[in-house]
Amino acid sequence: MKKTLFLVGALLLSQGLFAQTLKQGTLSNVKRLTSGTEKYENPKWSPDGSMIAYTSFGYDGLYVMNSDGTSKAKISERQGVGYMYQWSADSEEILVRDTRWDGGQAGKGLRHHAIFAVDLNANEVRMTEDAEFMQPASWRYTLKGEKKIVAPDAKVIKTTRSLKPVASKKLKAVLAQPASKVSFIANGDELIVVDEQGNTKTISNKTAFCPVLSPDGKKVAYNEVDDVVVMNIDGSGKKVLGIGFNPSWVNDSQIVFEKTTDDGHTYLSGELYIVNVANGATKQITATKNMIEMNPSVSPDGSKIVFQSFTDGQIYVADLK
Repeated sequence: MKKTLFLVGALLLSQGLFAQTLKQGTLSNVKRLTSGTEKYENPKWSPDGSMIAYTSFGYDGLYVMNSDGTSKAKISERQGVGYMYQWSADSEEILVRDTRWDGGQAGKGLRHHAIFAVDLNANEVRMTEDAEFMQPASWRYTLKGEKKIVAPDAKVIKTTRSLKPVASKKLKAVLAQPASKVSFIANGDELIVVDEQGNTKTISNKTAFCPVLSPDGKKVAYNEVDDVVVMNIDGSGKKVLGIGFNPSWVNDSQIVFEKTTDDGHTYLSGELYIVNVANGATKQITATKNMIEMNPSVSPDGSKIVFQSFTDGQIYVADLK
């Protein structure tokens, strides 16, 4: 009897501790990180939380800066690289897919894509041959810290210059990250999970985009047309959380996303929301009259959120409590 009471008490205590980790959905200390006349979008935290990558409006070029907005640097001039780029798990390099056209302008002639790895000093290594249609690739790591990529619909080439290996002191943490073994393909018609060996499995036959893996590696959040959806990575347990876009995991139980309206030509409004996955409880966390908040990205420790304002085209960061 005592043993049973102890187990029940321990369970209740663990549930209480878990509940305390949930965010209340309060933003504070909002700070603008960029400035000037150029407009930016799609900010993403590095896995170690020390840096933020972002791109120019239209996904052309790629920039990095410290999480406090200092030491800004442009590391790629290539067109289209700001779409679905992926940090390496050691925060040293970024995997990008460029977009080129025979006529030099979008829609002029044939389109060409290739995958490149770009480091923080703007050095790049070509990873694939050109192809007209190509999904973004994903990082993979060997037990020795060598970096490889999974590119199911691109021909990977042998590089003339090796990628920067994962430092031995970081390797254990890198290999422990679920994202180092699992990734997704969202090709417009279906959602596909890709395992460590590059094997693929279709888990949804509906229009899907913006897939993101949960911190524990067990679930994926993504957009299904206008809805934010969560499901297990084996395709089971699908749950529609409601209208929204660009989900970002806060922890294994909560997601931040945007809600925007448009007239078919430009955005008219946009706010950020937080939702509890278990019960669907949703709370609006921004309410500004002079700003259209979009593209939220939560820091790896869940303490901060970076986002863009469509209104002025600048990148902002705030504390999330």
